[in-house]
Amino acid sequence: MEMITVSPEMIKETSAFAQDVFIDYYNNLIGNAQAVYMADLFLSQEAIAQLIQDGAVFRIVRENDQIIGFCEYKKEEERVFLSKLYAHRRYRGKGIGRLMFDDVVSYTKKNGLKKIYLTVNKGNTPSYEIYLHLGFKVIDSVVNDIGSGYVMDDYIMEYSIPE
Repeated sequence: MEMITVSPEMIKETSAFAQDVFIDYYNNLIGNAQAVYMADLFLSQEAIAQLIQDGAVFRIVRENDQIIGFCEYKKEEERVFLSKLYAHRRYRGKGIGRLMFDDVVSYTKKNGLKKIYLTVNKGNTPSYEIYLHLGFKVIDSVVNDIGSGYVMDDYIMEYSIPE
C-alpha cells in the first residue's frame, strides 16, 4: 500500500474513483440526487485541478496499482483543513483511514501547525464516531447552502496535535 500525491496526469482516474466512492457512501445518507450533485461539484476533474492549483494536497492510496482511498487537505493560516478522507467500501476498517489521517498529521507538524479541523455531516454517525475516537472535538456547527436547493448540515470538529 502506498500514498501518492495526485499529479495532473492522475486527475481523471482520481476523479472517477472519488466520485464513485462519494456517491456510494452518501447515497443513503443524503439521497442520490444530492450525492451526485456534490460529487460533481467537489470531485469533478475541474474541481480537483482547481483545489490543487489553490494549494490543496490531494493524495490517493494505491494497492496493486488500484486506487483504494483518497484524501484532500489544505494549510490555512493557523490550522489544516481536512476536507476529504474516504476509503473504498471493500477497504474500510483496514487501516486506510488511519494511514491517511497520519499523513495529514505529519503535514500539519511539518508546517508548524498544531490543529486540524474538518466538517462532518450531522447524520454521518460512523464518520463522526471515528473522528471522536481519533481525538477530534466538536467546536461548532454550520449549515452551508451549496446551491440547487441543497445544504450541508455539519459539525465542525477540531483535533489538537499532541505536544
